Amino acid sequence: MKKFISRYLFFLLHQAIALAKKHNLNPNVFIVLSVTGMIIHGLYYLPWFKGGTVDLALLVTLRFLGLLGPAYIILKGKRIAPAINASFVISWTVSTAWHVCYYVYL
Repeated sequence: MKKFISRYLFFLLHQAIALAKKHNLNPNVFIVLSVTGMIIHGLYYLPWFKGGTVDLALLVTLRFLGLLGPAYIILKGKRIAPAINASFVISWTVSTAWHVCYYVYL
């Protein structure tokens, strides 16, 4: 198991960091976005935050946070295909609209 972790997981992590630096992106931004998203997602399931408006606010915040990653790539990244970034933004926008409508109207 140690060989698997050291060989594959650390290799993949190193490759992701190298790819981000190659495109002039800060990998710490993605780590912070991921940790913040996990915290908000965890707050969603706590009993103190159960309620119509709080659930919706956490959902919208989580979806907005999901748009920050592709927006950062579009604005800061270099030599990255704009079509891929546009597809990220469109998919997150449609998904956010669907989730908000689902939680508000159903």
